[in-house]
Amino acid sequence: MLFVVLGLVLLLGLGGGTAWVVAGGFGDGFGEGDWQVPFTAAGTEVLGTDASIAFGAWMSETAAIRVQKDGVLAYDLKTGKRTWGTPSPGEQLCAATPGIAGGRGAIAYGTTKVCDRVAGLDAKTGKLLWKIKIPAAPAQRAGSKNLQAPGLVLAGDLVVVRTGKQVTGYRLSDGRRVWTSKASEVCTTTGVAGSAKQVVVNLDCYRGGDSVVVLDGKSGRFKGEYRIKDDDGGPDDLLSADPVVAAWRGGEESSILVLDDKGGKVREFETGTKTDFLALNDTIYIDGGYRELRTMVRGDTLYLATFPANVKGGGISRNDLLAFDLTSGRQRWKSSGTGDTMLTFVDADDKGLLVIEEGGTNEPVPRLTRIDPATGKASPVAELPQKAGGESSDARVYHRNGTLVVMPFEKVAVRYAITVLRVETGA
Repeated sequence: MLFVVLGLVLLLGLGGGTAWVVAGGFGDGFGEGDWQVPFTAAGTEVLGTDASIAFGAWMSETAAIRVQKDGVLAYDLKTGKRTWGTPSPGEQLCAATPGIAGGRGAIAYGTTKVCDRVAGLDAKTGKLLWKIKIPAAPAQRAGSKNLQAPGLVLAGDLVVVRTGKQVTGYRLSDGRRVWTSKASEVCTTTGVAGSAKQVVVNLDCYRGGDSVVVLDGKSGRFKGEYRIKDDDGGPDDLLSADPVVAAWRGGEESSILVLDDKGGKVREFETGTKTDFLALNDTIYIDGGYRELRTMVRGDTLYLATFPANVKGGGISRNDLLAFDLTSGRQRWKSSGTGDTMLTFVDADDKGLLVIEEGGTNEPVPRLTRIDPATGKASPVAELPQKAGGESSDARVYHRNGTLVVMPFEKVAVRYAITVLRVETGA
């Protein structure tokens, strides 16, 4: 084990980056400043599992940052040069916050048997700021080989850590414990969502049924709860903390629950079609953590994606995007983009949705598209290099100041761990 750790220090800290190299600025329509980091087969097997699996895909002002099993790697957005690498403080990483706040993020780590540590990380330098021990979440099933990872979300300048019966807020700057919620003492937590304003927790309760609890983000103070009918069971996913939005995945359609800040029901409605709630970052042998979903909430609008379907004779998959009014539960529109393609969320603002449309590695050429928030009408923004095709369907995608960053969570049907493109959107 000592030799494995020393090897990772050399690879991550001194330039190898698990044998990753940068390719870009040549061929396939790539322009100056465009680059990609390819997955490699060599040097990625660590502790018997694929080290290329990512738990977090972060973007700072200057770098694209990938949190993977063996450590955290940062690449300069302008040049693609590796700026730093931080090996896992333990045998392996097992979870991460979905993003960063104030230039900091948090990671969870441990052994192949237990994930019981959390550390804060400076996203500019890769320096570990603090380390703490947390209650280890027990296996959900007796004899299970699956590691139980804590749920990590951001709430302003805090990282909120969810384990089996505990939800605690720690300061991102120094790891100091700010609050621990007592709302889950007789229940098991099954999900958490966070915002600067409040934290929402899913509780599986043995007495009195399941519930969704709303806590103050800064103090952890109990604000209110919504009790689920005994025969319904708690929501499968928490989609947003502010506003509070939860979902039951269902089969041919899903159910959406909207609550106010004190847990009072605002609206409950059905999607009317089969929606895609498959996690983009599901990892074999690791349960828990943060589930990255193909959903987005902006103001009073919920954006969902339909379950992918095969395109007849095309050899590719396609989906549609749905927009729902959270106040009325009414579907505002359904959009298929500009053709039979997979649509991946990038960002949402007052101008609507920014999405990537792609059919795969060959046809059609991938493009960046904007969807009108009122009508669902799709307008092409820019064509992307064909080399970027097939990379975004199971990835976290960022767009900021003309820079598009695509980071898939796992090497399954993709070739590149990071793709960075210069794209003008007119925004």
